[in-house]
Amino acid sequence: MDSPKRYRILTRSSELAIKVFGKSQAELFANSAYALFDLMTDVEKVEVRDQLPLVVEGVDRDDLMVNWMRELLYLYQGSGYVLKEFKVLEAKETYVRGEVSGEKYDPDRHEMQREFRSVVHDKSRMEKTGDQWTAQVIFEL
Repeated sequence: MDSPKRYRILTRSSELAIKVFGKSQAELFANSAYALFDLMTDVEKVEVRDQLPLVVEGVDRDDLMVNWMRELLYLYQGSGYVLKEFKVLEAKETYVRGEVSGEKYDPDRHEMQREFRSVVHDKSRMEKTGDQWTAQVIFEL
């Protein structure tokens, strides 16, 4: 049986938009993190060598999702991490706590498929419809 999609790509000129899906708020955060690194590199080539705690706050759901994605992007841009496993331990309206796993970027093993400059705050959003959580996240290329 096919597993449901974690995310879908929506294209724009200088931006890349993704729509992320989850059965719970925690799964939505994990799937959004997976989408980011899956779009950047082949996550199958990333090894789990380091585990990093991640705690993020926001003023509301939308802000929380943007801040979560910004922190993940910073782990790559500022610290050189490529990640493949995302465990969300606690997700609330304005707070998410988790653990992310991966390793430092190795140009001999990790081919970067695309680079993101930032997460666009004013166009990104997160919502719950019925029993489905969705988020739209926009990246500046």
